[in-house]
Amino acid sequence: MAKPKRHKKLTIADVQDLGRVLIDVSNLYPTRFLTERDFFPLVVTYLTGRIPSVDTEVAASEGTVDFELRGNNPTWLEIAVQPRSIVDSNCPDVKFPGHKWRTALYASQNRTELRKLRYEKRGKTRFLLLVDLTGRYDLATLRGGYLKEVRGQGPRKGKPVRVVLSTQDPSKDGHFIVRP
Repeated sequence: MAKPKRHKKLTIADVQDLGRVLIDVSNLYPTRFLTERDFFPLVVTYLTGRIPSVDTEVAASEGTVDFELRGNNPTWLEIAVQPRSIVDSNCPDVKFPGHKWRTALYASQNRTELRKLRYEKRGKTRFLLLVDLTGRYDLATLRGGYLKEVRGQGPRKGKPVRVVLSTQDPSKDGHFIVRP
């Protein structure tokens, strides 16, 4: 495997690759990678190999953004994870973290993430990575919901956000841009 080339810009293809890697690793360790917080070390490791400077949990004007990638083209990245439903066959009453969120990737659940990305003054490029470990989300449905959510956030001008969906089925992966 060739060493990835370091560059100072995060592209949609990079974010799609990151989503694929997160799903592949979660399939290898299904009880270890369940929630957004579980994936943070993987995301930092992946991004550090491509972008010279990665910061986590960065304070922004609208809240705390998951990742800031500094450089010539500052970039913001938020991730949202829909965990798989895991049941232990020996003990079906055991609840794993993340079990309670059944609609974690819809726009209504990610309203604050979308707001943080749209209204932050710093940074040129903004990504929201949706990681679907269940494989049940549809790109067209998500697109409609996010576009409706942006229209519902009022007349304030905001920046475009690139929403990237990665699912268990790579043929369902895709992306769209949410514009003000």
